[in-house]
Amino acid sequence: MPSTERRPRSPGQGLSASKVKPALRGHAEDLFRAAFGEPARAAAHEWRDRDTGAVAMQMRGEDRGVWFDFSADAGGDLFDLVAITRCNLASAKDDFPRVLEEAARLVGMGTGPGAWLGFSRPKRPEPKAAVDDSERKGWHAATVAALLGRIRPVAGTPAARYMARRGVTDLPESGLGWLPPVPDVPVRDRRRGALLVWGLNGDGRPMGGQRILLTHTGRKPRVMAPKPAFGQIGGFPARFPARSEVAEGPLVVAEGPESALSIRQATGLECWAVFGVSNWKHAPLPKVRTVILAPDRDAPGSRADVAFRRAVFIQYSQRGRLLVAEAPEPEGSGNDLNDTLQRAGNDAVRDAIMAARPVTDADMEDPGR
Repeated sequence: MPSTERRPRSPGQGLSASKVKPALRGHAEDLFRAAFGEPARAAAHEWRDRDTGAVAMQMRGEDRGVWFDFSADAGGDLFDLVAITRCNLASAKDDFPRVLEEAARLVGMGTGPGAWLGFSRPKRPEPKAAVDDSERKGWHAATVAALLGRIRPVAGTPAARYMARRGVTDLPESGLGWLPPVPDVPVRDRRRGALLVWGLNGDGRPMGGQRILLTHTGRKPRVMAPKPAFGQIGGFPARFPARSEVAEGPLVVAEGPESALSIRQATGLECWAVFGVSNWKHAPLPKVRTVILAPDRDAPGSRADVAFRRAVFIQYSQRGRLLVAEAPEPEGSGNDLNDTLQRAGNDAVRDAIMAARPVTDADMEDPGR
């Protein structure tokens, strides 16, 4: 007699991605908020995350749900956001049947009889209460405290091996540390260790930063976002103190932590990292010190170049004199002074900082006009 026992159903079995995807677009707002926080302008056709402005997601038309993170040079679609926020995966392709199953559950297609073919009636999503600013900041503060409470000194860890591979061995005692996997903390790729770099407010309180995800050998893993941010980073740069012999020198501000640490190693100067091109304009530059900006070598007219020039316009309008140190790298390469360090050594980095030029009238052309 044939067995009537029903075989276990595999994840995604009977589900059609082409039917789930249109329904998933109705949850684009919730998925964006779950992955990136509140948008800067909820009425915009393109949403940007409020904290950094580095994430852009289309909210209209056929491209609704397509997003890109310029700080991580990675992007995807709504299936990828389901993977990141609900499956603890880096992207949908890592386990698409599981992601499809979870996406179907989210849109109300369920997993019961008939629902496998997409015939069940989608459930109406419950209204989501708005997250007020104080609640959001409280969540950020709790995340920062949880991560900083787990860090260890960098020496002898994969973080030290990562920085040594990039040519940096003179590391400051503050501002960075090794973070082992944190499976109980609700952050992206929490089962991976990371070089943790954090930014401070004017009172020296940690506000947020970046986790530079690493393998046990000190290499970057192949993930969608290798340097996920946490907490608040806009306006709160990482601050690496000067060595004692040059404590009275200028302040140098770079885009990323690796570039800032390279400059500090080569010159001994105090260096900041603003955590991405969108945060140049938010940097709390002191008005009574000489400040040198050390941007990446982005292509003229590119989104990153325009963002940097707009930031120079804003910063110059607020404080006056600024200097710019250009990395001796090919124009448009996106390389920075850490690339210079790896290619040509400390002297080349030092020479680039010594050759910093005053901001010119061309730099002062407001790119927003």
